[in-house]
Amino acid sequence: MSSGYFSFEDDLLKHHVRTHGWLPSCRRRLQAIRIQNPRYPRRLRYFTFCAAGAVDVLMLDVARIIRRSANDKFDSVVFFDRTAEAVSETQKNIPGAIGFPGDFTSIVLLQDPDEDNLVGEDPLRTSVVEQNTESTRRSQVVRAQQRMFVQQFPFDVINLDLEEFLLKPNDAVPGRVINSLRKLLQWQRNPMSSTNQDIGAFALMFTTQIGPPNLGDDYLGMLEQYLRRNLQEDPSLVATLQGRTGLDDPSALRRRDFSEFFRLAMPKIIAWIAMDEDWFVDPERGITIYEFERPSTSGPYKMLHLVMDVRRQTPPRERRAPGERFGDDVEDAYRSVVRGIFQNAQITVSDATIDPDTLRKDLDKIFARRRKYLRETE
Repeated sequence: MSSGYFSFEDDLLKHHVRTHGWLPSCRRRLQAIRIQNPRYPRRLRYFTFCAAGAVDVLMLDVARIIRRSANDKFDSVVFFDRTAEAVSETQKNIPGAIGFPGDFTSIVLLQDPDEDNLVGEDPLRTSVVEQNTESTRRSQVVRAQQRMFVQQFPFDVINLDLEEFLLKPNDAVPGRVINSLRKLLQWQRNPMSSTNQDIGAFALMFTTQIGPPNLGDDYLGMLEQYLRRNLQEDPSLVATLQGRTGLDDPSALRRRDFSEFFRLAMPKIIAWIAMDEDWFVDPERGITIYEFERPSTSGPYKMLHLVMDVRRQTPPRERRAPGERFGDDVEDAYRSVVRGIFQNAQITVSDATIDPDTLRKDLDKIFARRRKYLRETE
């Protein structure tokens, strides 16, 4: 079933996560959109790192969760890839999708003096007078990409399947990926251009490797602090941690079982970023974590796939009194999500836990749909 696109796109373990984690989450979001306006429901808006094969987008297309426009365009799908050539290859498989070439974190984190006035503005406009140099022109191109990207917000589903580490030793704490996620959640507060209303809720999927093993004391200390704070705020979690790991001390857990330490601590980063940016993780479902192992020339490594529903705080920040850090019941929701992370182990995906025949048949449908669109674009 080799595809010639992304090396893991036909990995059955990964596709199990797509079909059992991502697909139901996207389906719930679509149902919520339909409830809001059952007579004239809008199309689901999806942001992804889909790679050229666009398997996740095509899976949602086959499942009728993503709908193309009246002229058969995937123009409610936005994606990133590293080069213009890669973007073009992806658009052959999902015609009309909006692709952005370049380094994701560099584009997102670019400082723009006009950032507060971007919505509805010309992405090439600037109020700043700059010298006409090659460096300036490069900066203007990246700035234009960032502005066009910002104007795509908000999304109903954000799928940050970066296939890399959340935390990188060479980055200053908290790291470029974390700061990029902060920016995305800020832009998620933008009103929908079609309705001029806030989106209210969205689905968030986030993928990271466990590690890396050479994390410095600054990052390790940050992760450990999350666990210590959880145990201090809810002492009942001490017994839960001991029952799960045999230890009641985060430092000891870090030294003995780094993978388990990372599984317990890392999701709190995502939950806190959401809270800081006026969102919160819905405690009804909490954070579901899928894990599987991959081989490599340097030894096997583990991937974590987090799936959660995120909701806007009420009242929103601009309608809260000074000193009210969070909206109603948000801190209780966070504590509930934390308890779920401590109490519920990750869902381990392996050859022994999947249905390979069903997954292969599903991939065959997706690849057939891709061949159809590819023929149409040739």
